[in-house]
Amino acid sequence: MEDDKFSLGVFTCVFNKDYTKILLLLRNSDKRKFWGVDWGNVGGHVEFGETSLQAAIREIMEEIGVKVDQSELKLLNVKETPNFLPHIHAVHFVYALCIDESTKIVLNATAPTKESDRYEWFRIEDLPDRTFDPKEDIIKWRDLARQGSAILH
Repeated sequence: MEDDKFSLGVFTCVFNKDYTKILLLLRNSDKRKFWGVDWGNVGGHVEFGETSLQAAIREIMEEIGVKVDQSELKLLNVKETPNFLPHIHAVHFVYALCIDESTKIVLNATAPTKESDRYEWFRIEDLPDRTFDPKEDIIKWRDLARQGSAILH
């Protein structure tokens, strides 16, 4: 169909140094209403001419104000969702980043709009309800990140 589109996106799971916690963003009220979820990982669209790795680095800076080098990111998964939205076939690259919990977070640092209202570190065992990604996926991704740069299919 001519209205059908592909969408490329990135998510970065930001873990603390011992992988016991993940940094999640409480999305703004418009995003919460649209997606029907409250909490999400850092992430967004891959822009034309950009690699998924470049997009992940850009989104991390935009959404939490942390400058990272590509060597700090591990590709964990490529998540394909044929019916992400009506007429949208989405492919998301899922990365992991480990930072110290004391790292200064600047919410919406360079984002063109205010995407998130606040952030919080959650223990993996105590993930909130209404997360963008299922809790089981977050736990699997944490386990992969802890083991090294393996890709889950």
